[in-house]
Amino acid sequence: MSVSQIIDTLQQQYKLYEQLLEIEIKKKALIMKNDVLPLNVLTQKEKLLAANAEKLEQQRVLLTVRYIKEIGFRIRSGVLSELIKAVTIPNEKEELTLMHGKLAKLLTELKQTNDLNQQLIQQSLDFLDFSIGLMVDDPNEDLVYKHPMNQQAGNRRNKIFDSRA
Repeated sequence: MSVSQIIDTLQQQYKLYEQLLEIEIKKKALIMKNDVLPLNVLTQKEKLLAANAEKLEQQRVLLTVRYIKEIGFRIRSGVLSELIKAVTIPNEKEELTLMHGKLAKLLTELKQTNDLNQQLIQQSLDFLDFSIGLMVDDPNEDLVYKHPMNQQAGNRRNKIFDSRA
């Protein structure tokens, strides 16, 4: 087995992660516009790409472990940096190092974009919760202190289920 199969898999992974990043960037715009239907479509595409990414990663790890076994190394983790150390052919080592750097940079950017999208979604949910709270709560309620023992049982706000929502 040659390192070229691993390099091909890494290139496929890179292209797939680029597609995921494009989707994350599009999702950011849709989240900010609060455009739910196209956001749902992109989320479904993202799920498919994530499943393919998982398959490619499993394939890469398998190929890496197989190659490391073939050359007689004891490392069996499948980590790319370990493979780079094990490869002795300069151009293959250089290509692996280049792909490792490109993938690391792309994955960092993907993670940052995903984290930002999660924050935007959380802010939207918090705003919706706040807005619903403003519409549902009675502004005159709880203005005067009442002793907890003097309140009527049906008038308490500490219920688990609020039927007004």
